Amino acid sequence: MHVTDNNHDIEQPRSRAGAGGAHGPRVVREPRARGGAAHPTAHPAAQESSKLTMFKKIGVPIIAALLVAGALVVIGILIKVVLDNYYFFCLKSFKFIPMKKWCDGNADCADAEDEQRCVKPMEINTPSTVRISNSMSILQVFNQGSQSWTLVCYDNWDKNRAKAVCNQLGFNSDPVSNAVAVTNIDTPIQAYSRVEVTNDGGFQSILTNGGCVSGNVVSLSCISCGKGQNQVRIVGGTSSLIQNWPWQVSLQYKGQHVCGGSIISPSWILTAAHCFLKDQQQVDNWRIQAGISTLSVLFATRVDKVFIHSMYNNSKPYDIGLIHLNSPLSFSDFIQPICLPNFDDSLQDNVRLWVTGWGHTSEGAGTLSSQLQEAQISLISSSNCNREYTGQILDSMICAGRIEGGTDTCQGDSGGPLVALSGQKWEQMGIVSWGDGCARPGKVGVYTRVMYYLDWIYGAMKKAQ
Repeated sequence: MHVTDNNHDIEQPRSRAGAGGAHGPRVVREPRARGGAAHPTAHPAAQESSKLTMFKKIGVPIIAALLVAGALVVIGILIKVVLDNYYFFCLKSFKFIPMKKWCDGNADCADAEDEQRCVKPMEINTPSTVRISNSMSILQVFNQGSQSWTLVCYDNWDKNRAKAVCNQLGFNSDPVSNAVAVTNIDTPIQAYSRVEVTNDGGFQSILTNGGCVSGNVVSLSCISCGKGQNQVRIVGGTSSLIQNWPWQVSLQYKGQHVCGGSIISPSWILTAAHCFLKDQQQVDNWRIQAGISTLSVLFATRVDKVFIHSMYNNSKPYDIGLIHLNSPLSFSDFIQPICLPNFDDSLQDNVRLWVTGWGHTSEGAGTLSSQLQEAQISLISSSNCNREYTGQILDSMICAGRIEGGTDTCQGDSGGPLVALSGQKWEQMGIVSWGDGCARPGKVGVYTRVMYYLDWIYGAMKKAQ
């Protein structure tokens, strides 16, 4: 671009000749700056040369330093990525070990630092002393003296007693209790007791003589649950919204969806043991995404602990796991817990069940469904299922699907919930576990039977408190 220069050279005046004699040349000075001394104007070329020299002295070193610093940052990031993906740093012993040795069952760091934040087997040997009956959620507690199950009298029942009982099941939420007339329930139990809170926050069951004075027993809900809004990529399913199934979560390892799961309390997620493969045992790499219809990795919740059944050995039985979150979830229309079944729940053949997840929409498909899918399927009797699966179906499993095929869970749906509507609330009857292929005729899905593992679930939640 051409720029016009308005500064002109000032011509010196000529000598004046005259009778009075010659005068020397006039010296033309720049006007004096206000409040300062006069200074001569530098030639434009000299100014440019001065700026270039200054840039070489100051600018070039600064730019070079910034480039070096940037290169060091990039190198540092690359080194960290490599280390994070291939090595585990032992903080106490100040050394790196190969990633494959992290959570491999052998201590390679001081104080077994590399084996502390890993998926752990949980063994529960003591059966629960609390259970809820399917008939109007009637509370039953085990009396150690008589070695029998008893109904709990509503006489002198209060919130502290309710909290002590629910605490034995691993729930810390505010429970809801109601009185139910003994004459309105159908149960073979004829023994009654009252509950007294002990100093350690537990409770003691004390037998009463002659039943309950009030004639009422306790109905108890330890958590408000099962409030889906549904009136369902599963193979053969349809897209859905999370508010229809607000207990559904995505289990993600290093930012990738791996399995499904279900919320059973603000801090606990129920899923399948087989989701945690041998090379995915590091708890710190797992996240939970709740309240979403479309898969995302943003704002995922960190995981605190992961437990799997102590009897699980990478085979089909005991395929159940629990995840304890680093911070409790805040419930909303999009995030709600599912109800666990009661110990005496029963399902009729061909009852309607629902399954949800983000798994593959066809067998062998290379990608997950980005949108939550839902599908309605039916309970298949164990005898019919065993004919297809040659005796592999145990009492701890449920079969569900469509005999003709076309609708089924698939890869990526594992660990997700199989639910049924019980009265006015949804209950989780199964956990997506295994099956031959996806949606093949005769080869229905096999699910972990949740009711079979209630003692393990409640025991693990209580033990990890």
